[in-house]
Amino acid sequence: MVMVMAIFLYLKTGNIYPELERNKLLFVRSAQVTPKDTTDGSNASSFLSLQTVKSCFYNLQTPAAVTATLFTYKESNRIHAVGGSGTKSVYVKYSDHNYWKVYQFRFLQGKPFSQEDFDSAIPSAVITESLSLFLFPDGQAVGNHFMMNGKEYRVSGVVKDASYLLSESFAHIWLPYTLHKDHTQTFAEDDILGYLSVAILLKNSRDAKKVSDEIDTNMQRYTANLTQNIDLLGQPDKVLAKSFRMGNRPLKINDMLLKFAVVLLVFLLVPAINLSGLNSGRMEKRLAEMGVRKAFGAPSRTLLNQVLIENFILTLMGAAVGLLVSYLLVSVFSDMFLEGFTLLSSDTQVITSNAFGVTPGMLINFTVFFWTIMGAMVINILSAIIPAYRFTRMKITDSLNENYSN
Repeated sequence: MVMVMAIFLYLKTGNIYPELERNKLLFVRSAQVTPKDTTDGSNASSFLSLQTVKSCFYNLQTPAAVTATLFTYKESNRIHAVGGSGTKSVYVKYSDHNYWKVYQFRFLQGKPFSQEDFDSAIPSAVITESLSLFLFPDGQAVGNHFMMNGKEYRVSGVVKDASYLLSESFAHIWLPYTLHKDHTQTFAEDDILGYLSVAILLKNSRDAKKVSDEIDTNMQRYTANLTQNIDLLGQPDKVLAKSFRMGNRPLKINDMLLKFAVVLLVFLLVPAINLSGLNSGRMEKRLAEMGVRKAFGAPSRTLLNQVLIENFILTLMGAAVGLLVSYLLVSVFSDMFLEGFTLLSSDTQVITSNAFGVTPGMLINFTVFFWTIMGAMVINILSAIIPAYRFTRMKITDSLNENYSN
């Protein structure tokens, strides 16, 4: 269970293709608006409008790049090659040209759609490698066209497939959001809310506070002549906070981390207590051995180190088995990590059947191995230190006579 939690957190926060700089990412997904007239108790919350994104985020000077993506609610998209008969359901993400600066996709063919394509709403698409092989079996996709929902699109680039667990970057097809009819749609007073969310790539991970202050300044300037106040509910979020944010509710990330720490401690304490009882039984059987070694001059510290090392080897073996089992559990039940796709797609089967979730390359890494060893060491110390200290401090005569009562 400890390793499942460690893998879960790694999948949420680790640098995984194409989100290779998650430690530098900030997210603003929604906002809440309330009237400046305090007698009016109404409020509204949703994603951001294009007007708000342009006024408060696209003009930020501190970040390396700012991108906006369009929220689409359970759209159904079917594609086929021009002149082809075979069709496939796909998940489409609508973004801007800066999207390819924020996320580090590996282009196998061509390049992203350009700013000119975005500004002019040209139907230029980036597709995944697997989709390219479906549409164009001969391997040449760039420059060719495909049909989706009765409209024709030109392929500008092909990228390596990414895991569907990375909801911010995953898609089968990426299109300029200027092609979508909802990108200029607004609602609520002053046209503050819409269908866009923002991702920000920092130049340096230490710039988060500076960017947050710059956003606040832009917000104050933006709302100066409006009738509504805007509350970002503690955003921009770092990647961990973004994973736990639910809708428009305020998020106390420190409280969430404290709960995780308590659960982790319970998971460590329960096996440690069980192992401690087993270790006490083992130590009782070795009292005579301890007495003989002490009689020949072995100090208590040497005996204590021996017990801890032996126990560490056993717990490390157990941790290795636990790691393999946790990998198996995460791989088999990877769908439980789906984040928000039930809202974004009309059928999550479209996502999970045409892409991969957890791969060995995502799991076999230094971070997970480090936490495996650390978990084994903590279990070892918690379960062995007390019985080992008690029995190694016993008098030689009591040890030789196996006098447990003393």
